[in-house]
Amino acid sequence: MNNRLSTFVLVLLLSTLILSGCKATTDQPQGWIRYDNEKYGYNLHYPPDCTFGALPAGCKEKPAEERPQECLCFINGENPDDAFLQAFLGEGDQLTLAGFTVSHYDTPVFNPPPGTDLIGWIKDNFSEMFEDIPDETNMEIGGIPAVSIYSPPSPMAPSYEEIYFIKNDILFRINMLDVDNDDNRELYDFVLQSFSFKE
Repeated sequence: MNNRLSTFVLVLLLSTLILSGCKATTDQPQGWIRYDNEKYGYNLHYPPDCTFGALPAGCKEKPAEERPQECLCFINGENPDDAFLQAFLGEGDQLTLAGFTVSHYDTPVFNPPPGTDLIGWIKDNFSEMFEDIPDETNMEIGGIPAVSIYSPPSPMAPSYEEIYFIKNDILFRINMLDVDNDDNRELYDFVLQSFSFKE
């Protein structure tokens, strides 16, 4: 009887230790920095080793694998209409380029009338860009219904994904480059998870 009880307690303790040491991959990484877009009232988080501002001078003079850290990741929010995060991810000569952009433009297409149906608007205005636009929203960004549209790789370009959503009668577009790459996808998922609007 004591052996069974001891075994049960031991298994329970080990299970608790193992489970407490496992974190879901969607947990926001510690130490990420918050970027605030004051013009549109949204924020997102980016890795702490990224440079804030434009790509430092001289960064493009060397191949990515020979660049210093400040040249491997940067977020440029100087233009609030087109906030841009770029990072080279991976190791050594296996670096891949990740690009994450949040855009809004002062054009009629990006300023739909009040009460506009998102899917109908995307189909009416962007159908020539995509082979297959979903018939309904398929995700949320900061609690706002959104539509994600995937474009497979081609001989000329990597895969990419665009996400569209409307907030305060403003159409936003998020563009993510080379989404089939696991390192890129992980970065994008963390950034998307952190995305929110000020109340």
